[in-house]
Amino acid sequence: MNLLVNTVRAALTALLLVAGPVAAQKVTLERDSTLYGEPRLESAQVAQLRQGATGEVIAKQGAWLNLKTAAGIGWLFSFNVRFQSDSAEGSSSGSGSGSALGRVFGPRQRVSVTSTIGVRGIEEEDLKEATFNAEQIKLLDGYVATKEAAEKGARGAGLSRVNVDYLDARK
Repeated sequence: MNLLVNTVRAALTALLLVAGPVAAQKVTLERDSTLYGEPRLESAQVAQLRQGATGEVIAKQGAWLNLKTAAGIGWLFSFNVRFQSDSAEGSSSGSGSGSALGRVFGPRQRVSVTSTIGVRGIEEEDLKEATFNAEQIKLLDGYVATKEAAEKGARGAGLSRVNVDYLDARK
């Protein structure tokens, strides 16, 4: 019995150590965003959040964050937030000083830079949770173009066929 209690205690301690830093992360919305009931666009909308709103990250799943805000608890894309640093919250100067991560993920200062974020790929977790969706297949089938339609569109855009010799990479 003591072995079971010690094992459960060790597992809970490990879980708290892993989950603790996630729960402590505060974020600021970089753009107006919808807060969803589940980490998917088809789920019910919990609230509409305005740029500048703040919240606390409860959990992460892929590109989604589970966020606790004044408007409610729900999910939104991590692309829509900026992670706050502890030094940035307590600093009135807004200089962005503090840890390197705080400077990288802290609140943005006034800049005129456009940034782009991309998804690097599909995680193993995403593949395990994947399910067949006939509606999505039907939607994809709607994008199919015949060879004739593609050629007509290319001609209409002023494009013409060009033959390219095969390039042997071994030479």
